[in-house]
Amino acid sequence: MKSLVQILWVSVATLLTSAGARPVAAQPVSVSAATCDQACLTKVMDGFVSAMTAGKPGSVPLAQDAEIRENAKVVALDATAWRQVKAVRSIMTFADPVTANVVSRAGVEIAEGKAGYISTRLKVAAGGRVTDVEMSSDTSPRVVSAYVWKLDPVYSLVLPAEQRMTRVALEALARRYVQSLSSHQAVAEDYDDSCNRFHSGQQITNAGRNTVEAGPPRTCAASIEGNPPWGPATDQRFPVIDVERGIVFGVTLLHYLKSPTPSQMYVSEVFKVVGGRIVRIDNIGLMMRGVATLGFVH
Repeated sequence: MKSLVQILWVSVATLLTSAGARPVAAQPVSVSAATCDQACLTKVMDGFVSAMTAGKPGSVPLAQDAEIRENAKVVALDATAWRQVKAVRSIMTFADPVTANVVSRAGVEIAEGKAGYISTRLKVAAGGRVTDVEMSSDTSPRVVSAYVWKLDPVYSLVLPAEQRMTRVALEALARRYVQSLSSHQAVAEDYDDSCNRFHSGQQITNAGRNTVEAGPPRTCAASIEGNPPWGPATDQRFPVIDVERGIVFGVTLLHYLKSPTPSQMYVSEVFKVVGGRIVRIDNIGLMMRGVATLGFVH
């Protein structure tokens, strides 16, 4: 993997030279009546972010029966965490024309200069109408500004052809990962030695200090083995798969049955897969109670 890592970070350096915090300017969305391709889906997401940061949720082209949920609850679009956003500091977007879904992860600045992390999935119908808005939003003190305000450009890099997996193989790998959350038996070969997992920017693996999951430093594989308090994982979905970038976006509802009071975690993760192995896991994990389903099925 040495040569691959070198290739990746040369590309990262190129991206970083042109990166920087900037507000997202409002732009009109114009799409054809045909099914959205990758560029079209990305444009719809850009328009959504522009509208929300401009305080104009009414300009989002929602379908008549659009379903809007934030942290598993049905909400009005103008009542979501986007209304708190003063600026988008960093964002990454991935689109999947096969499923007509697009997802963004936005590191945002909210009131009093605090950091927030917002994941937004849109499902787009023909003509650019948005039928689903699925958000997982973390505006708690857990969010690490140094991470979310400068998202790792490795996620967005296009992989060399020889380092890509097929769509089916990427989904199978992600499903094995989610299954391991229930079985607590990881498939070690699915993880690169450099793999790290982050929760709203906090490094969970290979870290000396971990306030999310107690215990000694662990690898991506070891962190889900043993006797953790969670499992099973239900509501498993993988709405966005990007073969060129080695990206899978997945969500699941992780049940904590061993706690004195049963609770659930809404898990929203982006996996970066290089050469058949997971190298990064970006997670927004939100604890809640009394949630039986995340609501969506696609």
